[in-house]
Amino acid sequence: MIDFHVLGTSGSRPTGTRSVSGNYLSTPSGSIVIDCGEGFQDRLVKHELDLKKNPIGIRARISKIKAILLTHSHFDHCWGVLPFLKTMQLDGRTKPLTIIGPTTKEAIDWVEDNYGKPIPLGSGINPSDFSILFREWKSHLENNSNQNKFPIEWTLIPVDGYEPIQLLSQPLPNVHLSAIPTVHGITSVGWLISIGGSISKRILISGDTTKNVPSFNKSSLKGPLDLLIHEATFTSELSEKAEKHGHSTALDAAKAALDTNANTLGMVHFSPRIKDIEVHENEARKLHLRSMACQDGDIFRIKNDDKIILMRKDKNSWFEHDNQRT
Repeated sequence: MIDFHVLGTSGSRPTGTRSVSGNYLSTPSGSIVIDCGEGFQDRLVKHELDLKKNPIGIRARISKIKAILLTHSHFDHCWGVLPFLKTMQLDGRTKPLTIIGPTTKEAIDWVEDNYGKPIPLGSGINPSDFSILFREWKSHLENNSNQNKFPIEWTLIPVDGYEPIQLLSQPLPNVHLSAIPTVHGITSVGWLISIGGSISKRILISGDTTKNVPSFNKSSLKGPLDLLIHEATFTSELSEKAEKHGHSTALDAAKAALDTNANTLGMVHFSPRIKDIEVHENEARKLHLRSMACQDGDIFRIKNDDKIILMRKDKNSWFEHDNQRT
């Protein structure tokens, strides 16, 4: 079975009940973190401790993580990476880890020759581009001579156009990772995770994106999806605002689920001003009935028989939620 843990559903900043972006995917070949916003390691530790106390047979162990996939360099999606790596050092990790993020060839070339210098105005290079952040994070970890060092493969994916990008090296056996360029104002990708072997499942995590991504269709993705995790920052009455800021509405997310032929849609990244996410759910279900507005701590369990169950926490345990929807 495959378990996808939603550990942050707020956009831009945390609220009293929702944390910023971060997800944990458990596969038979190891686990993957997709986005790692502020406070992610704290959320994951608490989530795993609660799971450990429950008899549902689902875990989220840090020791199983083999890769961290980042969709873009806005801090609510990546600012938890460095402290997470520092904790891994302190805990004596020895297993290798792969960290992958999108960038551009121009940013890679500029950083190669000019790292440490001010970025020229009008260059188009974002000060928080992963070409820069990866250098800074790597330097910080390596210069701490008193702490354990474990192998980290820092992988930059140059993005040009909208065709899916196939990785030259895959960090997990029987798991194929593809970066799917998205539209968000800065260099950004979604992550298509195809799990092979005796279990054949496909999951796409959109990251932040506006509507009508050119490659979000079953032809470009070469087949349907079991699960689409898609941002839904607003509802349709704010569609102009969503498009202006590179975001999507619940209706946009539902259309993406139809275009990609996704069995199940999980919506995340709600504006901090949103109080009732059921409104998102109702809007999306006008187009795609198996649409769920996620809460922090939700777990999508994808069974070997292709059935997908949403497990939701209630009173310190998890229960099947909304399983009557078809």
